[in-house]
Amino acid sequence: MANKKLKKLSGGMKRRAGIAQAMLNNPQILILDEPTAGLDPNERIRFRNLISELSEERLVLLSPHIVSDIEYIANKILMMKDGAIVNEGTLDEIIGTMSEKVWNCFVPQQSVSSITKKYKVSNMKSKNYGVDLRIISPEKPYETAVCVRPSLEDVFLYYFGEKVGDDNDTL
Repeated sequence: MANKKLKKLSGGMKRRAGIAQAMLNNPQILILDEPTAGLDPNERIRFRNLISELSEERLVLLSPHIVSDIEYIANKILMMKDGAIVNEGTLDEIIGTMSEKVWNCFVPQQSVSSITKKYKVSNMKSKNYGVDLRIISPEKPYETAVCVRPSLEDVFLYYFGEKVGDDNDTL
């Protein structure tokens, strides 16, 4: 790596070089904007581990677009909207702020459109003969729905996601 031009390095190597440059003066605060975006799964894991190591001796502020990275790295989470902090705490504390529940259910393909018009859907996965849905709702959204533990991604959608009825069932 020492003799390679920076533009010829992989995304993960460029990020490592950037971290090395940022660490030259041993800063007490390290700010990282989307540090794992564009990395393959192995590089994301390596980079998350590096960020965790760095956070042992300094404050590391992350602004990721991959919400699940926060679940693995952060001890304290701050959620901001329009420049103001709207929520803060540990992962469990943040999840506990949701007043609605998260439900998993399997539905026929023809039911998806009507469900997405009525509820916030945080995930959908097509399977043979139907679709697995993850739904955010105060009430049981479908007869076969089972209440599950929310993820940080569910919380993000709850606070910042599409409004019910938005066309989130089409690409």
